[in-house]
Amino acid sequence: MEIKTFSTTEQVEPAVDLGAIAPPLPDIVSLGQFCAVAVPPPPQIIEGILHQGCKMILGGTSKSNKSWCLLDLAISVASGQPWWGRCCTKSPVVYINFELQPWALAERINALCAARPDCRGVGDTFHLWNLRGHNADISLLRPKLEEQLAKFNFGLIILDPAYKVLGNRDENANGEIASLMNEFEALAQKTGAAIVVAHHFAKGDSTAKNALDRMSGAGAWARDPDSIMVLTPHEEPDCFTVTSILRNLPQVPEFVLAWDFPLMRVAKDLNPDALRRPQAKNKVCSDKEFMDAAVGHDGRSFTKVIQAAEADLAMSRRTAMNYLKRLTEAGLVASSGGLYWRKNSEGQEGNIP
Repeated sequence: MEIKTFSTTEQVEPAVDLGAIAPPLPDIVSLGQFCAVAVPPPPQIIEGILHQGCKMILGGTSKSNKSWCLLDLAISVASGQPWWGRCCTKSPVVYINFELQPWALAERINALCAARPDCRGVGDTFHLWNLRGHNADISLLRPKLEEQLAKFNFGLIILDPAYKVLGNRDENANGEIASLMNEFEALAQKTGAAIVVAHHFAKGDSTAKNALDRMSGAGAWARDPDSIMVLTPHEEPDCFTVTSILRNLPQVPEFVLAWDFPLMRVAKDLNPDALRRPQAKNKVCSDKEFMDAAVGHDGRSFTKVIQAAEADLAMSRRTAMNYLKRLTEAGLVASSGGLYWRKNSEGQEGNIP
């Protein structure tokens, strides 16, 4: 058997080197012909976010619970229940796991199913493929993936995470990431399923960049997918602002998710613009400023305290609640009969008898 070698100046796709033949190109058609056979849009796997047959990236910082989010998405689609408040089309799902040990994956799924009693009966629609330890270049892996996936009719395929199938590609090289995206596109075309992958942020202050540029590596990571959902740390601990960049659907207003183990839940009371700044102080204001502006000495109801914090300190409702709870527990704010007031410097209870 003759082994073909290539010079260092030749660029050869691994799949081509293995004998893969590119499919023929479609014919050029007139506008009249195109309109005569116009194809209706496919179902939206995630309402307002992702069509079946399209590609999506979920981007976020390291340890931003991306895998938890994607497992929750898988369960939501497999059961036809909402994900982050958005309706999902019920469809068979496969979660291809390249990172977690099987026991860790099982623990996460059990926790999610316990927290999502609405998502019952997914035993036949939610599939798992554990490939930890079998990481390989997606160009080499794709024929094997297609062989297995052809046995099912999946509407959603999740590959987690993307860096495990890079092979020798440089995530900072546009041409090489474009090649990776072409592999995901080929998988979507072959299976008819939506493809979702997870990708990480670059190091440094992500808030200094446009949401589209927060993901690590080449611009092709952001240019190629049909849908992108970016999770940026919020000023509130364990909360994330979600920015969606969509090619085929109207843009979705930003919203905030709060980590409530084992789920990310929509936090409607948090301001999406309040991103965590690495150099910023942990507190929006000092305790004294909060008590002066929001609590006072004469007693205010809970609602009045929160409203004053929102109006005078530009605090979110959640932040104001956290301040009030912490200062009350610390004994700096007194509470009785549904009223709150600050104690004076001697620990006495202001003007409340």
